[in-house]
Formats: sequence, C-alpha cells, structure tokens
Amino acid sequence: MNIIGIIPARYGSTRLPAKPLLKINGKPLIIIVWENMKKSKLMDRVIVATDDERIVEVCKSYGADVVLTSNNLISGTDRVFEAYEKIGNNEDIIVNIQGDEPLLLANNIDELLNAFINNPLADVGTLITKIYDKDVLASPNVVKVVIDNNNLALYFSRSIIPYNRDEDLENWCKSIDYWKHIGVYAYKKDALYNFVKSSQSKYERVEKLEQLRLLENGFRFYCVKVQQDSIGVDTQEDLELVRKIIK
Repeated sequence: MNIIGIIPARYGSTRLPAKPLLKINGKPLIIIVWENMKKSKLMDRVIVATDDERIVEVCKSYGADVVLTSNNLISGTDRVFEAYEKIGNNEDIIVNIQGDEPLLLANNIDELLNAFINNPLADVGTLITKIYDKDVLASPNVVKVVIDNNNLALYFSRSIIPYNRDEDLENWCKSIDYWKHIGVYAYKKDALYNFVKSSQSKYERVEKLEQLRLLENGFRFYCVKVQQDSIGVDTQEDLELVRKIIK
C-alpha cells in the first residue's frame, strides 16, 4: 500500500498565536514534528499542509515538503484532504498527524500502520494509551475512548467513560482500564472522502470531537495501544513542559 503522512499546521491559534513556528530548543515546533515523522519506515512521503506563507517559508528552509492550503477550513482533517487533493491523491492510506505533537515518534505511527493495514474490519486507525492518573482522567482536555473486544472504538468523549459507579474516583484507574485517545488518524481513502463530504454530526457538535462524525455514520475506528503518551502543545504551559522534556 502507498501511504502518505500529512501534518496540518494552522498559523492562527487563540491560545498560542503562530504556534507551528514557536521554538523548542531552537527549532520550530512544526519542523520537529516533520523530522520525527520522516523517520517512519512505512510512510512513503510526509508533507506539511498549512494556511500561511510564513510556515511555508520556514518549512522550505529546512527542506520540508509543504503544501499551501486555504485559510478558511473548518478542521485539520479538511486541511489534510485539501492537501491530499492537491498532490494527486494516489495513496491508499492517508495519515493525519497533529502538528503540535512533538513527542510523537515515527515508531508509534509505524506500529499503528502495521496493525491497521492487517485489520480488514477498520476504516480508520488511531492510537490510544492507558491512563494512570485521576487528574488526567478527569480533564476535559483529555479525550477518552471506550473500546470493544476487537479494539474497535465504541465512543470518544471528553467526559470520563465508562462511569465506575461502585468505586471512588481515587480508585478508578486501578479498578478498570481507561484509555486516552492520541489524535493521530490513519484513513483509508474512502473514509477520508466520507468525512469531508458529511455534515457535522450531533455528538461531534456537542463534544467538539471531529472523530465522532465518522463513528456516528457507522465507520469503524481501530484503536492501537501504545505505551508512550504524547503531549499536545495547546498552551504556554504545555510548551514549557515539552521544552523541558525534549531538552
């Protein structure tokens, strides 16, 4: 199978303006992500999809493959799709890689792809990792997922799911497995086309989670368990934490 990785990178950000260009130990965030993903053994090509010429210029200065997209797209997946259309759309699998996840490594993506490619049940593959801390579990910024016996997603939520009725919150992570969703998506071509052609779904609007659009329309998410967690850079505090970790 031909596989392409696309990293959406939007210049405007309410909490962190110009986020893709913020430096971590002297290097722009988006370049760290791109360099990490270039180490994949399974993705044939990795490109950045952005809405801003300043990001284009920085990417080119580092030799990164980059595509300029519209600046009025609703979601990162829409940006991935537009970039995919622009470059010829010949790949069988399109990997949507978050541009603000500098701790995500290529071997995590390859682990996802190896499992996803060999699963005929799945339309989309994604990563999950176990939650051990009650504060992480309780945070609405951490997306939780419930899976079935075949590791297919039943539901994604910002709320704690499942609700452990007979235990105190202190013991929830010890009494049952809770899973954090890491926002990477490996789409089969048909699933990506269906996403961009479909309207926002009911639960997607409520939870502000775009993956629910496909789930509500009957598409199957295969969840691949990994040991390593990842930190999305959404705030200045996240940025400082990631700088310390990488240093």
